[in-house]
Amino acid sequence: MSGVRQHFIPRFLQKGFRIPGNGKIVRCWVYEQSRPPRSANIQDVGLERHFYAIDNEPDLDDKITDKERDVYAPLVENLRAGNLTEAVVERIPGLLAHLEIRSRHVRQNMQSMVDECASGILEHLSDPANLSALTKEHFRPGSIIFDKALAEQGISQQQVQALLAMDESVFDQIFKPLVAIFAAQMPAQLDRIKSSIPGLIRSSHVRLLNESVSPVARAQRFTALHYSVQKFEPGDLPLGDSVVLFHVRGERTFKPFMDKDDELLHVILPLASDKYLLGATDVSQTSPPQNLPLEIARCSMGYFICAHQNDRAVDLQAQIGSNASWLSAREMNSILNEVLSELMSKKLA
Repeated sequence: MSGVRQHFIPRFLQKGFRIPGNGKIVRCWVYEQSRPPRSANIQDVGLERHFYAIDNEPDLDDKITDKERDVYAPLVENLRAGNLTEAVVERIPGLLAHLEIRSRHVRQNMQSMVDECASGILEHLSDPANLSALTKEHFRPGSIIFDKALAEQGISQQQVQALLAMDESVFDQIFKPLVAIFAAQMPAQLDRIKSSIPGLIRSSHVRLLNESVSPVARAQRFTALHYSVQKFEPGDLPLGDSVVLFHVRGERTFKPFMDKDDELLHVILPLASDKYLLGATDVSQTSPPQNLPLEIARCSMGYFICAHQNDRAVDLQAQIGSNASWLSAREMNSILNEVLSELMSKKLA
């Protein structure tokens, strides 16, 4: 049966970043945003209570545990040992797809995007002028929302029809204050919607993973890559909470999650403090990306772990989260503006 404390960053991967020593307890250094570095047992790192469990999908953690124990943990051990046999390479795409979607990083990004969209739309509609332009064609006598609003104000349909028979302009006199009432209610609606978003995202993420802990469509993107295990000197490579890192062509060269239109150059999976898996689209371009620890820190949403405590890691700590979102603020604003412009143009046409 699945446990209560469920790791969203697998311990078999965290073990590669253990603090040197021969003790039975495996520890690492944890570097979080705005907190002093701390040494921690990996049993207590990268986990959340009931992270992979919802009422109607209680067995996902068991599925993940079985798959990682039987397939992915042995695969990572082979990679750390440099055993890139044909059988090992065949399983790498599935491992990358699994690690890409299973972490809290995915859930937090999904939640952030939905939250920002809801906030932008409802804040826009809190302006009575915007709300009026968007809703007027549907906010007419006989519509459910119109009749409900009238009832709440103590106005019957018969009264409205009588008034309209006398003067059609009376509709605008009724409509304007009702719009103002609805616009004033938007902040409360925003609070209600935002409070429901985490639960909805959690359920969606669990259902997605329950369908497959390693989606075939995502794994297929990695099947044509040329894989190698690269040595990292001087041996202080961190593991970020995004786990997998994507080097793509374009303005934003490193990303924690790959979009379908991205042109992939490299995929990077830190294996240990002194080595990482590199997948390259071009066999002639297997040289390691520059300043890899910095890119890992920037693509981490909340923290990274490493095997050593040093000034370099402290410097990287300030970069956590700076490139962790799936969409940049500019991209998010562009999408939101397009959505609102399309809605308004349809209603005003």
